[in-house]
Amino acid sequence: MQNYNQKIENICVLRTSSLGDICNMLPFIYTLRREYPKAKISWVIGKNEASFLEKIDGVEFITFDKSNTFKSYLSIAKRLTKIKYDIMFIMQVSLRANIISLFINSEIKLGYDSIRSSDLHSLFSNKKIQSSSHTHVVDVFLSFLNILNIEKNSFTYKWDVQEKVSKQDLYKNFSGLEERYFILSPCSRSSNRNWLIERYAVIADHINKNFGLQCVLSSSSSRFEKDFVEKIINHMNSIPYNLAGKTSLHELFSLVKNSELLISPDSGPIHIATCVDKPVIGLYGVTNTVRAGPYNSIDLCVDKYNDALLKYKGLKPHEAKWRFKNNHKDVMSLISTNEVIKKIDIFFGKE
Repeated sequence: MQNYNQKIENICVLRTSSLGDICNMLPFIYTLRREYPKAKISWVIGKNEASFLEKIDGVEFITFDKSNTFKSYLSIAKRLTKIKYDIMFIMQVSLRANIISLFINSEIKLGYDSIRSSDLHSLFSNKKIQSSSHTHVVDVFLSFLNILNIEKNSFTYKWDVQEKVSKQDLYKNFSGLEERYFILSPCSRSSNRNWLIERYAVIADHINKNFGLQCVLSSSSSRFEKDFVEKIINHMNSIPYNLAGKTSLHELFSLVKNSELLISPDSGPIHIATCVDKPVIGLYGVTNTVRAGPYNSIDLCVDKYNDALLKYKGLKPHEAKWRFKNNHKDVMSLISTNEVIKKIDIFFGKE
């Protein structure tokens, strides 16, 4: 049902990255598609992120290759300049998004409110979402739909992503994978979000010893992350299955889907787990679960963000900006091993 007071036929959504936020965008996208089934919906999205989603019925992906920025800008300009959009949702705060928005001809350019704006974002939109208290990024994305008078009870909380690697193929590709396993994905793209090596080892051994699950270690292919994983293994008593740097995004998706649990700091895999409805024990300090936690597993997370704000910045939660990241080097050390073990035991029903 079209609720806006004008006919909406052409819609442009601008959000190129990151993987986690692309996952968090899906309820917005599925709600928009359901409410406007006849409209043409174009999503300007990163090349790798488009490859991960592969396709969404009724949504056209216009890919932006961040590895070839200048050429990508030219391609976007050539493709979009002549199209007249009824509304554009500028859902990314970055210089890249600002530049791309200049190539898009739209009567309405909806961006973030002043509280959530930075990098001159507010200059590139002619309408803003309403300001609100600290809330999860999924809910902030959905608030962009208020301009169309789509009510909250009409939101579609759906995270469908096509599975390209079946369970059978997963076990064929990784013959050391046991039937019951949990994933320890210890690294974030921002290394200061990573927990302590020795503490990761303790909780991995705890799960293996007490609940009989194989520990599967996962990371990107970067040298730093693979070395980080090796250091965890060297501190473990049990023998894990090391898949660090060995999985594609689609294999990682299947790996998470067929696991029993994911443990990770704030990172992309946490939000992949939301897409496949897998529980997550998230470790948070630099960012907080209120804004960036696993949407359906907040209660399983250990969140020291507020403690770290007060200890290292002298700030109370309401005094920190929505996007504020506490990058003090000792933030993650505030998370104790016992706190994580308690969440593990609660999950397995031992406590």
